[in-house]
Amino acid sequence: MNQPERTGGRNLPTARIVVALVIIIFVLWFGFANAQRVSVHYIFTTRRSRLIYVILGSALLGAIADRLLLWRTRRRD
Repeated sequence: MNQPERTGGRNLPTARIVVALVIIIFVLWFGFANAQRVSVHYIFTTRRSRLIYVILGSALLGAIADRLLLWRTRRRD
């Protein structure tokens, strides 16, 4: 009785994969378009690095933070 109705749930993983691929392609394109060197100020030091690495690192850290927050909220329920 408490089971959710099935309304095309098979397409959900495929849609997620397509959206993830589009986001990955966009981030890579944006990164390659910005390949110049920039100064990055860390907490205790400053380093010159290519902007593509800063963009990809930021995207990766954002994805990890998203997964951790999602895991935390699911664990609370």
